[in-house]
Amino acid sequence: MSERDLLDEMALLAVPHDSRIVTIEEARLELPRAANYLHTMQALQDEAHDLTEELDILIESLAPNHPHVIEVADQLGCLVKEWQYINNKFDKMGARIVGFEPGQIEWYGVVDGYLVLYSWCHGEEDIEWWYPIDSGISSRRPLVEA
Repeated sequence: MSERDLLDEMALLAVPHDSRIVTIEEARLELPRAANYLHTMQALQDEAHDLTEELDILIESLAPNHPHVIEVADQLGCLVKEWQYINNKFDKMGARIVGFEPGQIEWYGVVDGYLVLYSWCHGEEDIEWWYPIDSGISSRRPLVEA
């Protein structure tokens, strides 16, 4: 029986069509890879911010078709493609990034028959928290496993 089989139709409507519902074991198995992807995306975000600022300055003094403007715009385009590639990997593992500072990752899951979000924040060693999907991360509750 899959995790989806444990939920009613109304709960399933809250899950985006391209998202997976995972067990806590599956989420924990993916955590190291997801954390690495998050760190990569944080670095990409910082680099994209810097390139965007540089591009804004360049456009004030150079023509849009100037070779240096084109070079910086191409670098920014490559970062966007890499961002999308990594984001697709998150989708395939059933994870999603909730925040970058601090880094926060979530997975859709089931606790006591209810659709929830398993929650991990940068600095935590394991996924030990969850919260109902209709509340925020501030309402995290500890996972209690039998």
